[in-house]
Amino acid sequence: MPYLMVMYVDLRDDVPQADREQMLRDVVVPKVQALPGFRSARYSRSLDGTTGVAAVTFDSDVNAKAALDVMSTNRPPGSPPVLDTAIYEVFLEV
Repeated sequence: MPYLMVMYVDLRDDVPQADREQMLRDVVVPKVQALPGFRSARYSRSLDGTTGVAAVTFDSDVNAKAALDVMSTNRPPGSPPVLDTAIYEVFLEV
C-alpha cells in the first residue's frame, strides 16, 4: 500500500518564483526521486503564492517516514521554511 509524505512550506520571502522553481527542478526533484521507494510527486502552491505543498508518494510507510526525515532536516540552502508535515496512508487512487 502506498504512503504520501506531505510537506507545507512558507513561500513569503523575496525569492523570485522563477528562481524557486529552478531550484525545485535542479536540486529538490532529483534528490526526492533518488529516495528509496519513490513513486511520484506533485508540487503546488496556493493561489496567493504564499504556501507551497509537496505531496510525494512512496511504496511504504517506512520509506515515507525516512523521506520526511531527510527532507525536513537536510534541506538545500535557500529552501523555504517548513510549516507542517504529515504522512498519510493512500487508501484509494482513481
